[in-house]
Amino acid sequence: MGKPTIFYFVHAHGNGHRATFNILYPELSLYFKVVAVTTNKEISEYLNSHFEMDILELPAKYPEHYDIPEHTFSKAFEVTPYALEPAIRAKAFADAVLNYKPVALYCDGVPELAIMARSMGLSVVLVHLPGNVMNDPTQVFAHELADHIIAHFPSFLEQENYKYGSKTYYGGYLSKFSGISVKQIDSFDDDVVTILLGYENYDQKILQNITEDLNTKFIIIGNKREYKLGKNCRQLGFVKNINEAVAGNRVISAAGQNTVAELISLGKRIILLPESRPYDEQNVHANVLAQNGLAILAQDDFSAEQWRDLLMLAKTFKPAHNNFINQSSPREIAQQMKNWYA
Repeated sequence: MGKPTIFYFVHAHGNGHRATFNILYPELSLYFKVVAVTTNKEISEYLNSHFEMDILELPAKYPEHYDIPEHTFSKAFEVTPYALEPAIRAKAFADAVLNYKPVALYCDGVPELAIMARSMGLSVVLVHLPGNVMNDPTQVFAHELADHIIAHFPSFLEQENYKYGSKTYYGGYLSKFSGISVKQIDSFDDDVVTILLGYENYDQKILQNITEDLNTKFIIIGNKREYKLGKNCRQLGFVKNINEAVAGNRVISAAGQNTVAELISLGKRIILLPESRPYDEQNVHANVLAQNGLAILAQDDFSAEQWRDLLMLAKTFKPAHNNFINQSSPREIAQQMKNWYA
């Protein structure tokens, strides 16, 4: 008898969702035929170039030239238009359910898809992220109907107001660097700071304030444009492996879950500068990490003097990195899925 099929939705925003899929897919595929579900051509092409698997790319739910309203999170389905396109998407998903007969949807984002799947008789495993998701009726309903919830972070970093802990499995942080040999930092690199830009790039003024101290060298990774900065700055742009590119023990980073997990597994002293997100997830995540002694929290309105003081503090900062990364988490999550559905 063949393996049962599961759908795995891969969100298009940022690189963290695809990085998580890269880690989990090899383990999940031991027990399941995994069909990737996307809503984005770029993600579909990425998966097609990296894996031999079936990919279901759902059609857009917005009409052509549709002006998407601002998401206020005050009512359910507020950005779903009254149009045929959502029905076309729903039909494509329903046809795929009838064709593949999956036993579950592993839903990493987009609560509307989780609701759609459950209404079609499909079990839902919802990925839970930090943030103020409980203010959004659509998110609340998705958490209510989920048969299982998985959090890719430790349970002791959970928010106090989260009420679905009884059906949430906490796997710990996932990192592709977990268990590898960490690059050793030479003593002269103690005066080097890496700035790891996230999905969004910082404003010119913020980077100027961060890098004003000419006695410190800065390596800037992930910039999509050239910044006018001092000679103490080196801009690398996109890199394939941050383990090879990150210099020094101090790293200024956004607070995306995947990036934080990778930096923790590399043993870095992290200074978090959160990016704006719909559910304020990076701010929530960064504050929880700072409260638990895992990172130092910065603000985008810091002056050059405040940045100099913070970077000096980071030299002696001793983060509590123990037990935050679960090296066996991908295998354990796959085993949980096997127990539930295989």
